[in-house]
Amino acid sequence: MKPKLRILDFYTPASTDDVATALSLVRDALGVEQKRINGEGAKAMQSGDYDTATAVIEFARRLLVFNKKVEDLVDEWNGLENLRDESSPAVQEIVSKRFFGKKMKGEITPHTDFCPYILQVLVEMGGGGKTKAVLDWVGDLMKGVLKPQDYEFLKSGKTQVRWRNSAQWARNTMVNVDGRMAATPTGIWEISDKGRKWLKENEGSK
Repeated sequence: MKPKLRILDFYTPASTDDVATALSLVRDALGVEQKRINGEGAKAMQSGDYDTATAVIEFARRLLVFNKKVEDLVDEWNGLENLRDESSPAVQEIVSKRFFGKKMKGEITPHTDFCPYILQVLVEMGGGGKTKAVLDWVGDLMKGVLKPQDYEFLKSGKTQVRWRNSAQWARNTMVNVDGRMAATPTGIWEISDKGRKWLKENEGSK
């Protein structure tokens, strides 16, 4: 019997002790897998295999919940890194012996920074649009904001640029956490009334 492999076996070098890198790789891998599962579920629905589609939708829902937990772990670890960076040199020397890798803060645009740009694009598109068109427009708007590492391909699969994945996470947050975007069929993004209100109240916050 073949040994059961973990996600980290595919994406994390065995020698690394960098927790931030490991968590980011898990998050990226799960994001890619979720997109694949959503696509397969949509195919099952279109072919009339409703039992399979229903089961896949439930799995995708639970995977999304798990993804959120990973996101929370990333945020919590970033808080620990911030605490480390604000400590005295003596404390930093002690707590940085293992697990804390080279800090990435400032080198990659946080997914929350994409939210106002996505909402602005959706309004200018009449309230909604196809995913690719929305992302292309967001990318144009954020050319002066995105950093070099945002344009790198994810290590998981080498098929998606990092900033597009970050924008997808921003969309997930706005649909499933704060309601600024509406829950829509795969491939369509749409702003909600709450999103319009938020954008109006926070105009110029970018």
